[in-house]
Amino acid sequence: MNYDGFITAAEQLSQDTVDQLAAFYALDCEFTDPFQQVRGRDRVREVYLDMFHQLEKPRFTNVRLMGAPGLATREVMVGWTFEFSLGPNKPRQSIAGASLLVINTEGLIQSHHDYWDASRLMESLPLIGRIIRWLRQKIGRPSNS
Repeated sequence: MNYDGFITAAEQLSQDTVDQLAAFYALDCEFTDPFQQVRGRDRVREVYLDMFHQLEKPRFTNVRLMGAPGLATREVMVGWTFEFSLGPNKPRQSIAGASLLVINTEGLIQSHHDYWDASRLMESLPLIGRIIRWLRQKIGRPSNS
C-alpha cells in the first residue's frame, strides 16, 4: 500500500478528487463509521461525495500513520482531524478520529473502520444537542456515593 499517496489523497480530498482516494479501496471493500456501514468501492465513493453535499467545506487534516507498518503488516491505524461546518454561516467544527485499515494482498484497503466521537457532531444539532450536553454533564459529574 502506498501510505504516503493515501495520506495525500485524504488531505487533498474534494468533490473533484474523490476517485483518487477511492482508487485505494478494493472493489469489494467494507467501510464502517458511527453512522453507516457500506460495501464496495462505489458505495465508499458515494459516502465521500455525500459528505460534500451534507457539510460545508469538509476536509481532513493532520492525516498520519499511527505506528510504522512493516512490509507484512495487514492492519494499520491512521489518525486524522475532520473539519467542517453544518452550513455556510455555522461555526467550524473539528473532530479527532482514527481509522483502522485492513490491507489485502493486492495492497488495497479491504476494510476501513472509523473511530470517532459522534456525540461531538450531535451536540451541534438544535434539539438533540441539548440532550447530549445534559448527558455529558450528568455522566461527567463525580458521584456523591
